[in-house]
Amino acid sequence: MSHFIEIHNTVDQWGNIHVMSDQQHYYLTFGEGGQQSGMQVTEPNRLMFQYTQAMMLVLLFNDQAKSALLLGLGAGSLAKALLQVSDELQITAVELREEVKNIAHQWFLLPECDQLTIEIDDAFSYIENVTTTTDLLFVDLYLDNGIQQTLTSEAFINHCYGALNDNGLLVLNLWDEGKGYLPFNLDLLEEVFTSQALMLVTDEGNIIVIIGKDFQADPHPRKKQAHAKKLSELLNIPLQRLLNQLQVRC
Repeated sequence: MSHFIEIHNTVDQWGNIHVMSDQQHYYLTFGEGGQQSGMQVTEPNRLMFQYTQAMMLVLLFNDQAKSALLLGLGAGSLAKALLQVSDELQITAVELREEVKNIAHQWFLLPECDQLTIEIDDAFSYIENVTTTTDLLFVDLYLDNGIQQTLTSEAFINHCYGALNDNGLLVLNLWDEGKGYLPFNLDLLEEVFTSQALMLVTDEGNIIVIIGKDFQADPHPRKKQAHAKKLSELLNIPLQRLLNQLQVRC
């Protein structure tokens, strides 16, 4: 990362937090493992990484959503995108580290507004004790060295199910950590949700999974292309192309 310069750093009880820049972009990192979030300086609201763009596909399967819960804030990329989608969508983001929240506001231009509530809490504890349900649940919980083990547990999957409304949808960002296999039980996920999952593998190697309660995955998601075109134009991301890559899990 010699061509990057550090423009901010801080330390909390969980370790280091860095903001790096290559002049055109800002990146949030927690150590040596890679970039957690990024922002293009000239287009601060545009989702920069393909995996975050792909997570927006969940909006095509519930265009009436009024609430969204984000487990993991990072630099606030997903929250900023959702704020662009609808003035009526109420967003709650759960972030373990208050310094990460502060950096998202200060360096990554995450707005402070009535539409967005940020809870400083452990995501796994929060989802276990949540008392209200939501239309959309985004799970993007990674440490620098990969997936958090609690995310793979049956209890966590059940808590996610319980946190969703009847027509609610879950979208997961998963990664094989370079091991060649996915450290997540998708069979169990489909069993709990009594549904088939939709999946997409990004150029970055992330695996995006979308599933809902009793959700009948459309074997021809390309029927959503008209909606995807509108959302693509709004967010300035290639959702139509990503939709073509979305597959029903066999």
